[in-house]
Amino acid sequence: MENITIRQAADNDIEEIKDVVKEAFNRLGKNEYFNEWEFVHKVRSDPGFIPELCLVAAIDEEIVGYLLFSKAVIDKNKGLSLGPLAVKPSYQHKGIGKRLIDYGLKKAEEDGFEWVALTGGDYYTQFGFESALKYGIVLSHNHPENPYLKIKFLNIKREVSGKMKFCESFYDENGELL
Repeated sequence: MENITIRQAADNDIEEIKDVVKEAFNRLGKNEYFNEWEFVHKVRSDPGFIPELCLVAAIDEEIVGYLLFSKAVIDKNKGLSLGPLAVKPSYQHKGIGKRLIDYGLKKAEEDGFEWVALTGGDYYTQFGFESALKYGIVLSHNHPENPYLKIKFLNIKREVSGKMKFCESFYDENGELL
């Protein structure tokens, strides 16, 4: 694989990041206003945005991957949410997403965060993420995404439980998770 650089996203990267995320997530029927690529811009003005944990993967100055960690809470315990993670389709299955996640988790732990949660599939278990349900962590009672909620504990024993809340940018105008 070519020389990949993982770095903090700069303000002037936003349009290129949106293009990467749109390439990775756009499907027929996607909402034009509430989607992953519009979220990329929206979250930058959210109090939950952490510039140091907004990451890009670049090859020869071309942004080919993106990963965001933002503030989240479980009950009253502060931590992070991971996502979206996006890699240009032509660069997928080459370890770019893995490098972004490894780098971001290491930085989050160094910065003293206690846990990282996400909604996603089995891909994330390779990084130590496990079912949040077994710790009594849910998005809300009977939420359809509860089985996909995963957590990785960084600096604490597993004493966190309750309702998971992402930063405000993760929700549409009706309060529904994007």
